Amino acid sequence: QTITPVRDERGRITNFVSVMRDVSGLKRAQEREVEMRLARVVQQKLYPARAPELAGFDLAGAAFPADHTCGDYYDFVSFGDGRVGIAVGDVSGHGFGPALLMAETRAYLRSLSKTSVDLGQILRRLNRLLCQDTEDERFVTLMLTLLDPVRRSLVYSSAGHIHGYVLGRSGAARQVLDSTGAPLGIFDDSEFASSPEIRLEEGDLLLLLTDGAAEAQNPEGAFFETERVLRTV
Repeated sequence: QTITPVRDERGRITNFVSVMRDVSGLKRAQEREVEMRLARVVQQKLYPARAPELAGFDLAGAAFPADHTCGDYYDFVSFGDGRVGIAVGDVSGHGFGPALLMAETRAYLRSLSKTSVDLGQILRRLNRLLCQDTEDERFVTLMLTLLDPVRRSLVYSSAGHIHGYVLGRSGAARQVLDSTGAPLGIFDDSEFASSPEIRLEEGDLLLLLTDGAAEAQNPEGAFFETERVLRTV
């Protein structure tokens, strides 16, 4: 409320003019902004603090949300036999709901990785759990790879995720990691195949992404696109 005095020609106050403005919406927006910033801090703590150290390999990961929170997910998962799992996923939609589903997917996957090293079996069990919890319009795409440091090889299983790539020393794609099943959280009877073993050569680079990289847009609205991502890498 703003109150302004009105004076006559002698300077005496004769009236007051009161102007009121409802700021309830602004206050709610400010409170929501604080909550979303806190949610971002919590979600950032769910990403790995550091990549595992693995002799002969250089591992790294990063996530750059376009909003306070997002449904993009990556993780390094330890398996009991010395192999290292690398997971990259993407929950449909934007905002707080996908972020919660991303946290749930992370928790389930970490738990399931302690019970099996069969990637197809892990994704089948994860899919059934998510089908019980997801709404009709929500689903999760997930690429799960298993890196064997002794055999210098990997296997993977992909639930509807975008392509991954094994790039050779020259930068050319030696192997394209296609999807091997449907996204998670849609059909509770989905099956997920594991790939044949992929041998890695010295200098190879395994590249796993979400669609945010290719779908980034410049001010004119042009997409960055996958081909440019690969050239940049």
